[in-house]
Amino acid sequence: MPITARGAIARTPGAPVSIEEFTIDDPGPNEVLVKIFASGVCHTDLGVKSGTYGTDGFPFLMGHEGAGVIEAVG
Repeated sequence: MPITARGAIARTPGAPVSIEEFTIDDPGPNEVLVKIFASGVCHTDLGVKSGTYGTDGFPFLMGHEGAGVIEAVG
């Protein structure tokens, strides 16, 4: 069953980040669902947000270095 999550989303390079809700689908084959308890924003996130590393990845969910537990396996 899909769940609703909340995260810091960068929609366009250089624009302010907004906290938004989004849907996460059930994990598919070879995927896991991880319940994140903490996540930091690192230099890589800031580089992607500013457009330094290109603009193909927008919108971009910031905080790719998370700590959590596996909730489901696909």
